[in-house]
Amino acid sequence: MTSNRKARGRQQFSSLAPVSDKNVPGNVNRDAWLEEVCQGFVSPSEANKSYYKVLLEELWPVGHGIPGPLVKEEQLREAIERYRKSQHSSNKPYKPYVDVFRRLRELQGEEGVTGIGRQGKTYQLVSLSLSEKRVPRVKLSNSDWQSILEKYNHKCAVCGRSAPAVRLQHDHKTPRFRGGGNELDNWQPLCDECNNFKSTSCRGCQLECQQCSWAFPERFAPLRLSSDNIYKLRNYATQNNTDPHLILNQIIDDFFQNKHLENES
Repeated sequence: MTSNRKARGRQQFSSLAPVSDKNVPGNVNRDAWLEEVCQGFVSPSEANKSYYKVLLEELWPVGHGIPGPLVKEEQLREAIERYRKSQHSSNKPYKPYVDVFRRLRELQGEEGVTGIGRQGKTYQLVSLSLSEKRVPRVKLSNSDWQSILEKYNHKCAVCGRSAPAVRLQHDHKTPRFRGGGNELDNWQPLCDECNNFKSTSCRGCQLECQQCSWAFPERFAPLRLSSDNIYKLRNYATQNNTDPHLILNQIIDDFFQNKHLENES
């Protein structure tokens, strides 16, 4: 019933394809395919499994072929909101769901539904292809998360901003698809913006994670110079027809050489 599965690293969204109104490759039955895929979800969260199903049903409507219709972000968001409101029974005010597209990335990534295509804010179920699932995410305990926050002074490990200016997310320093584990030393707090930038930088990256400024900003993140010093450095380099990076490294080399001489004297 399911298409060929293959192991892979971090999978990027497929490109969009011409829409098919009725034809489905291999004459796969929509309901049977959805049932099989949904039964195999590895997420430990029952709520997330329900969201994955809603997203797939929206991407492959009843009576449609594959490649499926082009679905805008707002349609997917509305589908999740309809489902959540239908399940809402608490006396507390209803709050809109903010992680719709995180669930979509997990569906395409951890759950192996690699046939999902994306271009800008438009999505499509391009094919019924599936890949091996990844190990489910581990949810940090409150105490572990507090320990990590204290280690980073309750600030984003990259940009240094903190709540309430930003929301801090749990991040694997070395991504799981590159062999990173769930030990506490492999976690760091990142704000939404830095987490998105890191996720984008990781796609297709073959560089060594142990030397990455996103994974280990405390070691390799770019140092910040004042705007005044940057101007002076670049202006001097232009006037002397040289590379400002060479000048900066020479200044640092001279500084530590002088420190070494001071210690010896």
